[in-house]
Amino acid sequence: MSNTKNTNRLLPFIKKSRFFNSSTEKPESFLFQTIPSFLGSLYNRKKRLPENKADWVVAHEPLAQSREPAITWIGHATFLIQVNGINILTDPIFGPASAFFPRILPPGIPLNQLPAIDLVLLSHNHRDHCDLATLGELKKNNPTMILLVPAGDKWWLEKKGFTAIEHHWGDTYVQGETQITCTFLPAHHWSAHGIFDRNKSLWGSWMIESPASSKTIYFAGDTAYSKHFSSIAAQFSNIGAALMPIAPETPHPWMRKSHMDTHEAVQAFADLKADHFIPMHWGTFQFGLDTFHGPIDRLQHVWHVRQLDQKNKKLTIAKVGQRLLVE
Repeated sequence: MSNTKNTNRLLPFIKKSRFFNSSTEKPESFLFQTIPSFLGSLYNRKKRLPENKADWVVAHEPLAQSREPAITWIGHATFLIQVNGINILTDPIFGPASAFFPRILPPGIPLNQLPAIDLVLLSHNHRDHCDLATLGELKKNNPTMILLVPAGDKWWLEKKGFTAIEHHWGDTYVQGETQITCTFLPAHHWSAHGIFDRNKSLWGSWMIESPASSKTIYFAGDTAYSKHFSSIAAQFSNIGAALMPIAPETPHPWMRKSHMDTHEAVQAFADLKADHFIPMHWGTFQFGLDTFHGPIDRLQHVWHVRQLDQKNKKLTIAKVGQRLLVE
């Protein structure tokens, strides 16, 4: 069941039944930022694709289960996280984001080849993170799976036949005898699954703790850079793998209220005091004006400039389907 940790935690600002990152937030302008960003994403697409898509796909047969933490990037913000016999999916999307945004890379594991899924963690309800077609297919194959969702999303997901448990920032869920603990934590973003429900539900990130490992796994969701990373580090001092979004980052003036560029993502990683940086939210859909390689090239440059390898930090740029065994 869900409960609240006794921690000094950040809270969202709520006004007229809508969530905001803070009481002073000026939301992204739909007319001057959201629409230009969408139109820009459609520009010159062919020149922003990888030279050879096959170079970015690894065919690892998925494990049925794993006691030691194993992480497989399926694409975008979708990971298969396996630890202590529990299989978790984050923000699952296995098809296109929309008719305007087809996939660049195929899912790292085909949907029909996934192992049995116990938990689905949703960071927020944007359609590239909360894909109903994918969730419906998952439910057919995993009728007992549980969705852990932000506050405000339970009612409509349950109307569609899913089992959902909703969370505010700081709430935890413990998975039975395995003692897998998932804690919903802050992010700096916004929500909307339809046209009229902007910020009617919360958004956030997730921390996964397991008795099988002394280190935790942090899934950052979709987020801009803010003080919440330092706040999370104050609550969790043993973050092993941090799954961090690095795109879309251009044009930055349009993106910065909702997304991090690579400089900010590396700073967020430093704020978290985590050990292992695994980038996500790049290379799967053509959001923004980034080229395919742009975000990871910039990430590697920032990593080198900050000499993080010499500070016992690890960066792994995974291919889709690549399984990482993490300490």
